[in-house]
Formats: sequence, C-alpha cells, structure tokens
Amino acid sequence: MAKVIMLLVAAVLATVVAARLAYNLSTASDGAPTNQPWVYDKMEFVAWNGEKWTAWIRDGRFELVPRNPGKWSRHSNVSLAFIDWAGEPWQAKIDGEMFLLAHRGDWKGPTKRAAAIRYRDWSGRQQLRTVAQLQR
Repeated sequence: MAKVIMLLVAAVLATVVAARLAYNLSTASDGAPTNQPWVYDKMEFVAWNGEKWTAWIRDGRFELVPRNPGKWSRHSNVSLAFIDWAGEPWQAKIDGEMFLLAHRGDWKGPTKRAAAIRYRDWSGRQQLRTVAQLQR
C-alpha cells in the first residue's frame, strides 16, 4: 500500500513539474511565444506616460495610433516606448525578425535582442507580440 501511495505522489509531482516547465517555455521572450495565437496584426499597449496606443509594423517602422486622438496624433516611428510585464519602461526597435530592446530607452547602455515584446495591454494584462505578428 505504501508503494502505491508513493507512486501516486510521484506521478502528481511529475505532472506539476512538467506543467510548470511547459508554462515557462511558452512565456520565454528569447524564443517564439507559444502561448499566443500567431494571427495578430496589432498591439494595444500602455506607453511610459500611461497613455494608451495601438501599434503595428509597416515598412520597417512602428505605426502608432493614440486612443486619445484629441491629445496625441497618429504617426510613424522607428521605436516604441512601452511598459513591460514588471511595470518597467522599455523601448523597442525592429531588428530584422527580432526586436532590439533598451531599458528606459538607454541605447548607449546594455541592450538585448528578443523574439517578442512582453508588454501590458490597455487592461493591464500581460501580452506577447513578435515582429511577424505585427507586420502588415
């Protein structure tokens, strides 16, 4: 009886560990995000100043449309300032099929390449987008 209980406990623990590993692999920003559908062509994000914007990529640049058009205007830019999952300000540039990221927009400091932008949407939910998803 003790062996059966130990076997059941081991099976449950193995299932929990496998599920946690699968979750961590699906949310890694240095690999392809597998927890989001591939058919997205925009992102609704919060900028550093708390304003809400919609963005996509056209001709190698970010097309930006404000949610509040009375205060801001639609425009195109080579970079995008967003808030990440931890609430930190980042700036992204397009680097081929990847993003080049600078914390707080400090392009002279350390930068990193990422397959996806990890950002907070208008509702504060954590989202991922790749260059391929945002291209129009």
